[in-house]
This record gives sequence, C-alpha cells and structure tokens, in this order.
Amino acid sequence: MPPPAPVASRVRPLRQVPPRPLSWLWEHHLARGKLALLDGDPGLGKSLVAFDLCARLSTGRPFPDGSPGPGVGSAIVLSGEDGEEDTIAPRLERLGADPDRIFIFDRIDRATGEVIHFPAYTADLDRALAETGARLVIIDPVMAFLGPRVQTGSDAAVRRALFPLMQLAEKHDCVILFVRHLNKKSGSRALYRGLGSIAFAGLCRSSWLLGRDPQDGRRTVLAQVKNNLAPLQPSLAFLPLLEEGKPPALDWQGPCPWTADQLLAGAGRSHARLEAGDRARDFLAALLADGPRTAREIWAAAEARGVAERTLSRAKDALEIRTIRVRHEGTHRSYWLLPSQQLPPGIPPSAAEPDLEEWIGPLRKQFPPATPLDDL
Repeated sequence: MPPPAPVASRVRPLRQVPPRPLSWLWEHHLARGKLALLDGDPGLGKSLVAFDLCARLSTGRPFPDGSPGPGVGSAIVLSGEDGEEDTIAPRLERLGADPDRIFIFDRIDRATGEVIHFPAYTADLDRALAETGARLVIIDPVMAFLGPRVQTGSDAAVRRALFPLMQLAEKHDCVILFVRHLNKKSGSRALYRGLGSIAFAGLCRSSWLLGRDPQDGRRTVLAQVKNNLAPLQPSLAFLPLLEEGKPPALDWQGPCPWTADQLLAGAGRSHARLEAGDRARDFLAALLADGPRTAREIWAAAEARGVAERTLSRAKDALEIRTIRVRHEGTHRSYWLLPSQQLPPGIPPSAAEPDLEEWIGPLRKQFPPATPLDDL
C-alpha cells in the first residue's frame, strides 16, 4: 500500500505575495474587491441610494460627492423586497441608468422554486459576475438572502456565510454592497445598531448609515460608520424628489456636519445640545472636505458657528490636521490640511516654511512646563 501523499504546505513567504494597489469604485467610499454595508431604518431611501450608485456606474457619471467613477460599468441587483417591473426598473430609469448595464439576479431558483440564498448559491453569483463583468453587486436586504440555517446573531455563523462572498468580491474586483435594516435598540452607537451580529460590520471594509437630518426632516444624510481603508469622509445630504405619477429620485446637496451617531440620536435633538467636541470635528471635516483652508478662513467660520478656540484645537488634534506655514508672493499664510491633503495648486512645496514642531515636540514632552504644585 503506497504511503499517503504529503499534505501541501499552507504557508508561503511574504515575498511570494505580490503587492496590489488599492482601487476604488467610489473614491474613499467603496473599495473594489471588498464588501461594504449600508444601514438604515425603513423609508429613508436605502434601496434608492443603492440604485443611484448603480445608475451612476452604468453611465460613467460622477458619484454623489462629485468624485469621478472608474468609467462605465455594470451592476447586479438582488432585491428581496421590491418588484422588478413596477419598482426596480422604473426607479433605475428615473435615475438615468443604462438598462443594458443593470442586471437583475433571480430571487427564486426556477428549477426548484427555492429562494436564492448564500452561501449555497455562491457559484451562481460567480457565474453571473463572470458573464456581466459587473463592478457592483447590491444585495438588498442582506438578511433576505442568507440561508435558513445561518444564525444571523452568531459571529462565527455570519463570517462562514459571508466569507465566500468576500472571496467573490476579490476574485472579480467588484464591490458587494449589503443593505441592512436597523435593530430596535436606542441610544447605541451606529456601529452596533444594524440587525444581527457585529460580524457584518467587521467583514465589510466600509459601513454607511442613512438617517434623517435632525434639523431638517425633509433631508436624509449618508454618514460614515466605519472605514478601514480611508480617512473620515464628510457626510452627504440629499432630498428625495417626489413628483406625482413618477418614481422618486434624489437631489444630492453636498456635505453636512452630522455624524452617524448624531443621526441616531433622533430627530428633534437640537444641534446646540450635541457634544461640543463632536460638533467641532464635524465642522472641521466638512470645512476641509474640498481642500485645505487658511487658518484665517477657518477661524472666521468657527467664530460664526460659535466654536471656541480650545474646542477647535482639540478637534484639530483628533482629526490629525496638519498646519503648514507658507510664504508665497510676499504673503505669509497658515494652511490647515487633513492627513491625505496637499497644499493648494499654485503654491509650490518650496514655499512651505520649516516645521519646527518636528524638533520642538519631542523636547516639549521631555521637559514639560512646571505646574503650580511643583514648588509646594
């Protein structure tokens, strides 16, 4: 009897792992080859936002924040709640989608009459991705497409069910976006408000929340819950466009200061009652979203919003904002920059003055100033 064949090694040296640059479907929001999550209560437009992303991708239009997309691409929609003929198709048409680039994945197995679910039907989605070359897959809601034996409250069970989909996203270099409802808890942070196990958010590289604008009940806000691959992104507000006899559409209105946790605090809670540090961080993130600003511009805006100097300084540290002093065309200016930003176009790097903090900072830590108690 021949000896058993040796088991192949399950390890390999790091040098055999070729580096691959990160690529984005929606820059700093949806990374290609990864899972993503969109949470929110019913009626806030989760499906409509997902359809809007599909429509933009299918025609190569910019994404809601104005950032360019990766070019024209296809999308696959798995919907467990909306009708294809009376809801999905009309809404996508109103949103300007190319109908030849949007594909509807059957929710029922025609051979068995069984509801499509994962991980059992992973191979079918694999084939669909290969046939269409889709760059975005919408699974809405994700709970409707998990197998009957998947315990959605179990971390281990959710990871086993979603891991094959994570492999599919990487294999086809696409984004798989799960749409999910919120649970009934109140007062929890946004990270813990989605239905089921925390493993949903854990496996997804970015997670987003839709919530009602606490100051303007007509508007809905898309806010970042977590993002493992990019810095904090500004929240974006939109108004639903409702016309009698027509499907709804979206009017994106740009950045707004609300965070995901603040949205969940509930409509009616005034902006003045929000914790000052949170408000200052949101204010700075939104102000710098379009590029660096001078310290003079920021201070004028902060005074108009009633943000105190000390609160602004703490928010600056929390967001890891850098200060670069420049001398350009005979004028001295100080610019505040988010970690990923560079000086504005037209200002050469040579105009930046030396940053003495690189040397002074360590000395300040080594020799802290005396306190009033040191001489007692």
